[in-house]
Amino acid sequence: MTSELDRLLKDRFDLSRDDFVAALKTLPAVRPWAAALSEAESRLLDDADFREDPRAYLAAGTDIAGHLGRLTISAFTAEEVAAGLSISASRVRQKRLARELWAIADGQTWLFPISQFERDANGGPVRQIRGLDQVIKALAPDLHPVAVDGFLHTPQPDLFVDKAVSPLEWLRGGGDVAQAVTAATTADWYGR
Repeated sequence: MTSELDRLLKDRFDLSRDDFVAALKTLPAVRPWAAALSEAESRLLDDADFREDPRAYLAAGTDIAGHLGRLTISAFTAEEVAAGLSISASRVRQKRLARELWAIADGQTWLFPISQFERDANGGPVRQIRGLDQVIKALAPDLHPVAVDGFLHTPQPDLFVDKAVSPLEWLRGGGDVAQAVTAATTADWYGR
C-alpha cells in the first residue's frame, strides 16, 4: 500500500508523501460531511435527489491538498524574494503585511508563490508582475491560497482579449490594472 500511495501522489500531484502531509497540515480541520443542515435545507436537497457523498469530499480535499502542496514546494522563500527583487528582508515583510506580495504561511515562515513573479533564466524572481500588488490587495484577505491561485489562473469574463483571459495573462499582456482589480473585487466566490 505504501508504494502505491507514493506512486499515486507522484503521478497525480507530483508530490512526495512528506510534501502531501505538510500540505494537509495547513488545511483547516473542517469536515464538510459533518455540517448540519436545517430541516428545510435537508428536505429541499433530498427532494432534488442530491445525496451526500463523503467520497466526493475526500476527493476534493485531496485535490486541494495536492494543489496547496504544489504551491508551497515551488514557492520562493522570503530570502529568495528579497535577493531577487533587490530589497531588504524587512521590505519583503512590509509588502507581505500590506498585502502587496502574496504569501502563504508555512509554520514560522512565509512562502511566496512563484506565479506572481517575472523570473530570470535560472527561475529566480526578478520583479512582481506589473499591477499584481493591487490585485492581491483587492482580494479578500481570508481566501484560501488555492482560491487565490485559481482566480489568478482562471479566465475572467471582465478580462477579454479575443477571449476571456486570466488576471496573470491580462497583466503580463499589458492589460489595464484597474480592470484586473475590478475582476478581483467582483469575482463570485460562491457564498462570500
